Amino acid sequence: MVDVVIPISVSGIWRPFISDNPTRSGSIGITVILEPYSFARVTEGEGVYLNGNPVKMKNLEYLEAKMGKVRVNMESKVPLGFGYGMSASVSLAYALGASQIRGIDLEQAALLAHESEVISGNGLGDVVSQFFGRNIVYRERPGFPPYGVIRIFEISSDDIYSKPLEALPTKSILQPLDVSFTLINEFLSNPSIDKFFEVSRKFTEALGFTSPFPNSFRKKGLILKLGKPESDSWIRHRIASRGAYVE
Repeated sequence: MVDVVIPISVSGIWRPFISDNPTRSGSIGITVILEPYSFARVTEGEGVYLNGNPVKMKNLEYLEAKMGKVRVNMESKVPLGFGYGMSASVSLAYALGASQIRGIDLEQAALLAHESEVISGNGLGDVVSQFFGRNIVYRERPGFPPYGVIRIFEISSDDIYSKPLEALPTKSILQPLDVSFTLINEFLSNPSIDKFFEVSRKFTEALGFTSPFPNSFRKKGLILKLGKPESDSWIRHRIASRGAYVE
């Protein structure tokens, strides 16, 4: 029995880079790593369950073929398919848990989770951000380290809220926008939580996603907001100071 703990990841800016090698594929961009953590218990057996519901993803088919079948029972405060990086979280839970059962190196297991995301088209930077990152992550070069390069900004906040709206496929937002480079540089010139929200709003609006709330942006099927909202129907987050780990 293995327990795995994984943070949420919400990207504000991204630009996909795909090559024939999934290890070198991924995205550049800026992502905030958030609590509440998801918790997974991995055991011998079969089947993946999130909050009691069975999960079927191409990611998992890839991991089963590479690592063998295990059973994953995972609990999360946020839903799958809305933009919280949960497909990466499920992949990491499976890979990291299976690695301890099968005697596989943790980093090698995380690489398999990254490959499963790239091959399935369910995410291009979330596994790297959740496993290696914390706080705010800048994916400076796409791919899995050491080919991929990340930079961490030790920015903290416990005043972030999200509202899940609808499940949307990740492929619907994987457009390469040139404005991503400009906005990344704008953040790097003055890295702060306020600037993260400012540039993320500009980027997501360029993709066609708008939020009616101040100090917020819409990423795929969710809205992320800085500062307390007027209603109680939001999920509160704290910036996570640690990436995924095995207990």
